[in-house]
Amino acid sequence: MAITASITGGNVQLSGNPVYVDCSGGSAPAGSSEYKITLRVISEDGKLEGSPFTVADAPDSSGNARFDISAYVDQDVAKVFQYPLSGAYQAYPTQAFNIQVQPGESYIDSNGDLVETWNTVSSIIQMLKGGLAQRQITMMTTAGETFYSKYITGDKWLTARPQGDKVHPTQNVKLWYMVGSTIAATYKVKVHYDDATDNTYSVGLTLDEDNLYEFNCNPVHLGLVLEPTGKRATYFEVWLDFGGPTSHVRNFYFDWEPVERPFFLFFANSLGGIDDVYFAGDTSDRFLTRGSKATRAPQPDDTVFTPTLLSVGKVGQNAWALNSGYKSLTTMQYYRDLMLAQQAWYLYSNLTITTYSVIPILIEAADKEIVDRAKNIFSFDLRISEAHEGPFVHDNRSY
Repeated sequence: MAITASITGGNVQLSGNPVYVDCSGGSAPAGSSEYKITLRVISEDGKLEGSPFTVADAPDSSGNARFDISAYVDQDVAKVFQYPLSGAYQAYPTQAFNIQVQPGESYIDSNGDLVETWNTVSSIIQMLKGGLAQRQITMMTTAGETFYSKYITGDKWLTARPQGDKVHPTQNVKLWYMVGSTIAATYKVKVHYDDATDNTYSVGLTLDEDNLYEFNCNPVHLGLVLEPTGKRATYFEVWLDFGGPTSHVRNFYFDWEPVERPFFLFFANSLGGIDDVYFAGDTSDRFLTRGSKATRAPQPDDTVFTPTLLSVGKVGQNAWALNSGYKSLTTMQYYRDLMLAQQAWYLYSNLTITTYSVIPILIEAADKEIVDRAKNIFSFDLRISEAHEGPFVHDNRSY
């Protein structure tokens, strides 16, 4: 009897959560031994390193076996985003990858020979680097939802940032999106002004199911003016129009409070996208060094310049302590995703805050108080360090 396989959870899944494949139809032939259902994990687009992978397990009394292949598909992905900005959106064919599975069976026949057979290859499933918390998984399971149904076919942007998040007028605001099937859309951004007028940017595109999409959202980067004569932008809305239905509409409010030196971070979020963060509080520059010492025996020709202790393997690392400034309760809770990020970047400005450089960073582990409800204090300090270290320093005069 042929072995069949079905991947539960939909056509797009997060690689960091269990990815279950249910196989059925197992039946040991007469006279055989060591009967197992086998499963081959195939990289359809060649992006899954080390593939194909093969796993095997003995079926239950009904001839079924369940495999969790997340350990094979949760590979590292070098996340990227567009900076400097160029256009309204960017498609990434390499940020999600395609897999297929092929079920089979193996056993030792009555002659003592190993027999292996393989059956039909499955349809394509896309894996996106990320994951959901266990509490959310159980709540979604209770509601009959999956990541695919809630976020992909549910037309939601791939971010946990709160609705109405406050952003700096120059901030590189980004949203990420993925579709379950290729579809035509119009990307729209509507900016609202304090005199009750508005202005809309729109551009048509075709969203391909094989791509992850990055959208630049700040109206000022799309050619819309934030402070025309006699008025000022207060907030803007972002959505995708599919010719009837639309994506979830996201809105952002401008924070026009003057800030001497705004700070911007980007981080790979839990849902497969990259989020941008604006900090308005104080900051301090730090520099971390480490190394060891070696001893040198004195020599007769030593001078006053000659040491007997030598610095060995000394390296340094830039680091910063950033304060978020006052944020809403929902924004502070959202920052938990920032503190868990394994890939993050800091936009480091020059002295005149006219140019920025992208610096990959590590977010230091900490026991962090993010909200003091008794004192109504909604801010926190974040310590970050450059994801480079070495024996030489960067020449800040040149960049």
